[in-house]
Amino acid sequence: MKFNADHGFIKFDRQLPVYNWLYPLKGQETDKETVADAHARLDVSSIRSRALYFHIPFCETICTFCMLNRGIGAEGSEVVEKYVQALIKEIRMKASWPSITDVPPRVIWFGGGTPSILTAEQIRRIGAVIHECFDLSRLEEWTIEMEVKSVTREKCEAFRDIGVNKARLGLQTFNPKYRQLFNITATLEDTYRVVDLLGEYFDYRSFDILYGMHGQTTAEFAEDIQKAIDLGTESCEFYPINHLVTQNSLHTGYQSKKLKALSYVDKMGLTVFANHYLRNSGLRLYNGHGYARHPDPAGDTDFISRRYSNKYHEYCWAHWDDDLIGFGASSTTQCLDWTIMNDESRTSYIKNLLDHDDLKVKVTRAEHVPYERGLVLALPYHGHIDKNRILWDRIPGEVKDRFGELLGAGMFEERPDSYAITELGWTWYVNMMYYMSPAADRKILDEFVEARSKNGGITDGDRAMTPISTNPLRAEVGTPLPLAVAG
Repeated sequence: MKFNADHGFIKFDRQLPVYNWLYPLKGQETDKETVADAHARLDVSSIRSRALYFHIPFCETICTFCMLNRGIGAEGSEVVEKYVQALIKEIRMKASWPSITDVPPRVIWFGGGTPSILTAEQIRRIGAVIHECFDLSRLEEWTIEMEVKSVTREKCEAFRDIGVNKARLGLQTFNPKYRQLFNITATLEDTYRVVDLLGEYFDYRSFDILYGMHGQTTAEFAEDIQKAIDLGTESCEFYPINHLVTQNSLHTGYQSKKLKALSYVDKMGLTVFANHYLRNSGLRLYNGHGYARHPDPAGDTDFISRRYSNKYHEYCWAHWDDDLIGFGASSTTQCLDWTIMNDESRTSYIKNLLDHDDLKVKVTRAEHVPYERGLVLALPYHGHIDKNRILWDRIPGEVKDRFGELLGAGMFEERPDSYAITELGWTWYVNMMYYMSPAADRKILDEFVEARSKNGGITDGDRAMTPISTNPLRAEVGTPLPLAVAG
C-alpha cells in the first residue's frame, strides 16, 4: 500500500478490504499452554481497565453476510442448555484465578450468534454467576446483542434485571432485496415493534446497517439512512460490508440477480455521503462508523465526538493497558502481549468443560507488549488520543515514522494535550491502522487478504484508489485533451 502524501484527497493507492483484526497479529504460537497455565502467567498489575465478552454461538437462521462462530440453535433446545452449563463452568473456573478478577470490569458485552436466543431463566442464571464472581462496582456499560424474532418482554425484563443497559439489533438493511440476500427473516413490522419495546427497558438502543453491497445505488442507501434516522434510537452504526468474510451463498445470490460488485471508490463515495447525510440530520460520529444523537450537535467542535462512545469498542480498538477477557467457544482474551483463543468447536467446548472441567485454548505471545496500540488502533478508530497515553520511548521506530508522515499530511492534527483525527483522516482510518502497523503485522494481513481473494465463490470490487490527473495542462505533448476541455 502506497501513501500519497501530496495528493489532496486520494491518500492511498488502494483500499484495505478488511476493517477489523486482532492486534498484534505477529506472535509465537504454542500448543503447550493449558488454560490454567496461560492465565496464571498473565501479569495484570499494569492493566488500567477491562471488558468482559460472553459468546452465545447460536442462531435460528444463518445470515449470509456473517462468518462468525455460530450454528443453528433453537430457544429451549438441549444443545443451548448444555452450552449455558459449560459457559457457567468456564466463568467459575476463570474467576478462581486472580488475573481474571483483580481488575473489575468497566464493560460487559454479550455477543454471538444471538444472545437473545437464551430463555429468561438462562439469562438470569448466567447473570447471577457474573454478579457472584466479579466486582461490578466500576461497570458502566452492559450490552446485549439481539435478533428481532427472539426478543420478548420477559427476556427484556431478565436482561434489565441482571444489569444490561444497552440493547443492540442486527438490522443490516431495510431494503427487501438485500434482506432476502442476507437471509434476514424478521419482518420490518416486528423490527419497529421491538425497537419500541427496547426503549421501555434500556437506556441505549443501537443497530447495525451494512452498505456497499453489489449493485447498491446511492438512492437505495439514502433510503436506508433515512429509515435508520427515523427509528429514533440513541445511536446506530454503519459498516461497509466486508465481502472477503461473507459466505459464498451471498455471492451466488448476487449472481442470480445480476448485481455487480461496487468499486472501493464507489464504496468510499457512499461512506462520505452517509457522513454528510447523518451530520446534517443531527447525528455525530463517535468512532470510525458509529453515529449518536446529540442535543446540541452544532456545539460539538470535534469531528469525532467525545460526548458518547460504544465503550466495548474501546477494548477492541484499544490502548495497550486496556484488556479484554473472553468467555465462550471461540472467544478471545487479549491482555498485554498475550492472546488466548478458546476452543472454536462448540461441541468440544461443551464436552471438555462438562466432562473434564477443562478448556482447550490456543495461546499466542507477541514479541513485546504492544505499547503502540493506542496510536495504531485507538487514534484512527476513536478519533483522538491524549498525549499522556503515549509512551514514545517504547513505541517501535517504524510506527513513529509512519505516524509522523500521516500527521504531516493532515490526517491528524496536534493539539496542546492530544492528537485528533481530521475529516480527511477519518475517510482513510482503516488504511491508517494498516499503514501504521509494524511490517510483520502488515504482512500477515496481506497474506490473509490474498488467501481470501482466491476463493472463487467470492466476488469483490476493484480496490485501486489511484487518482487520475484532471489537470489538462500536465498532459504530455501529443496527448489528446479530454473532450470536456478540448471542446
